[in-house]
Amino acid sequence: MNPARTAATCMTALILSTAARAEDAGFYLGAGIGQATQSEIGFEDRDTSFKVLVGYSFNRFLAAEGGYISGGQLNDTLDGFDIEIRNDGFFVAGLAKLPLGDVLSLYAKLGYVMYDSEISAKNGVNAFSIMNSDEDLLFGGGCEFRLGDNFRLRAEFEKINVPDASFEIISLGANYQF
Repeated sequence: MNPARTAATCMTALILSTAARAEDAGFYLGAGIGQATQSEIGFEDRDTSFKVLVGYSFNRFLAAEGGYISGGQLNDTLDGFDIEIRNDGFFVAGLAKLPLGDVLSLYAKLGYVMYDSEISAKNGVNAFSIMNSDEDLLFGGGCEFRLGDNFRLRAEFEKINVPDASFEIISLGANYQF
């Protein structure tokens, strides 16, 4: 078979499959709330995390999204110093979905996050603060429940590949697709 004809057939099938499930394509807005956990050598804490996002579903299998995420305020005591860490930033990610019927989809997420961290430490009268901006890989996954034509609920796990630390977020969220 001719390679050009095979490519054209595959592209036509892809376009037709997307058109056949047009109700799954479109822009969506979402928000989530959960728990962020950060641990480094001697430091570990959890706090409430939240995010807001905008995305686009190409079809029921692929989506892309981006938004703002806050990792909360994390506190611990290390070597006599009271440490406080605040993290927030912006992310972009692609989602690969596996529909299991019309209501439930499992998905994997891979993306990139650009974030700011503010680390403050105090020990009696001694205090200092450091601001840091960085960017790292974001990955995770979850499940999405479709409630009606436009509303989706999510349960999600995300991990940000921070050097020399572990930063994870478990969250529940909702999306409204237009």
